[in-house]
Amino acid sequence: MPKHVCIIGGSGFVGRAIVRQAISVGYHVTVVCRHPERARDLLVRGVRLVKADITNVKGLTEAVAGSDCVINLVGLLFERGRYSFDASHVKGTENILQACKDEKVSQYLHMSALGAGKIPESRYSRTKGEAETRVRQSGQHWTIFRPSLIYGEGDSFFTKFKSMTRFAPVLPVIAGDTRFQPVWVEDVAGAFVESIGNQQVGGNIYTLAGPKSYSFMALMQMLMKSLGRRRLLIKVPNFVAKMMAVFMQLLPVPLLTTDQLKLLQRDNVVDSGEAFPKIFGEAADLEAILPTYIRQGQAGRMQSHLDDSRTRYRQHR
Repeated sequence: MPKHVCIIGGSGFVGRAIVRQAISVGYHVTVVCRHPERARDLLVRGVRLVKADITNVKGLTEAVAGSDCVINLVGLLFERGRYSFDASHVKGTENILQACKDEKVSQYLHMSALGAGKIPESRYSRTKGEAETRVRQSGQHWTIFRPSLIYGEGDSFFTKFKSMTRFAPVLPVIAGDTRFQPVWVEDVAGAFVESIGNQQVGGNIYTLAGPKSYSFMALMQMLMKSLGRRRLLIKVPNFVAKMMAVFMQLLPVPLLTTDQLKLLQRDNVVDSGEAFPKIFGEAADLEAILPTYIRQGQAGRMQSHLDDSRTRYRQHR
């Protein structure tokens, strides 16, 4: 009998990749989000859309009812109004775990972040760490994933900087020496989907990172090369970056916040152990994947290329 999977926050970048892969292997999928009208395109894949808000529990119990596995992907990039890091990451996780307990959900998969809890001066990092504590103490059959920077078609990193360099001849690079270990969204999605119903992953915390680490400046140089653009990349001093963050965080969709700057001042790489768990295969190389999607102008036009790339990498696993 096909498993029923409930993906909370499933209308986002990572969620859509998980939905595609889960549907492709025959799972029934429910996507839970605050604005299901923005995810109507998922209906053609046979996805059930449910409106719920994890910060006030409204609709949450009904959303997870009948699920064999619940996946929590909720993660804020910045705070707005009542949707604070604490409300969404910590209290929201508590509410989801309680709903899973009430509905006797047999498996819970949690999206955290590499370095969660290790940067206490960052509210994002601190609340991600606190959420992990709630998960570990929940009594559920849980698994936690800690990805590094996630890239792929429609990402909020390379795609954002691509837009910024369309006309600007100069690109300021903040925290240019900070290192990241980018991981492909399809590999992250694969780890989640391959964990569904897998008893061996219970009670484990897995890092999800790519095979190589790069400085922020090196990533920008790679982006320019993939786009075939020449731009002057200038490192921004830390005191200037702080002033930029103070003003930018006032924008409706901030390009940079003071909390994000605190994160950018610390390397986001795997200190020890497996960068990408062997049980989920081998992570793709950034150099191979970035050119396959970054030149395209519209989301969706590269799906066949993504499918080809995903198939190629799965054959090596």
